[in-house]
Amino acid sequence: MNEARAAMLAALLPAAGCVTGSYNHVSVDEPIRAEQLAELQPGGVDLTRCLQVLGAPHRVLEYQVAADGRAGMALVWVWRDVAGWGVDVSVAYDDASGSVSFDSQQTDLPGCVLWFDPDLRLERWRTGTLGDLLPTRRRPAPFAGG
Repeated sequence: MNEARAAMLAALLPAAGCVTGSYNHVSVDEPIRAEQLAELQPGGVDLTRCLQVLGAPHRVLEYQVAADGRAGMALVWVWRDVAGWGVDVSVAYDDASGSVSFDSQQTDLPGCVLWFDPDLRLERWRTGTLGDLLPTRRRPAPFAGG
């Protein structure tokens, strides 16, 4: 009996509301290759060399302020190449309405982060998802220049 009700509901949904489907493809930049990162040995390269190898980052963040007040920084590169199907169902009945959406695209952005000390020497790098690489982020310090 429940299967019959579900089938009837599925058949009536298009008549009572709106069902739309979509296919999306999102492509943002190219992934950082392992060969590129292999060139960047922590402690052995500086910011200039990293930028020569990887190009411009997507974001620059303040990282760990030293005892003398100087701050290091973290550079972030991101990329994405995903495709997926989506379905939206909306139903209106009298004064009540509702909708349900399904999207098969990934929700966490892959990336690479390089951390630099206050002298702009590479401390370390990691790849993964940004949620794992930057679990806690701080707001930048206010500009104190003149």
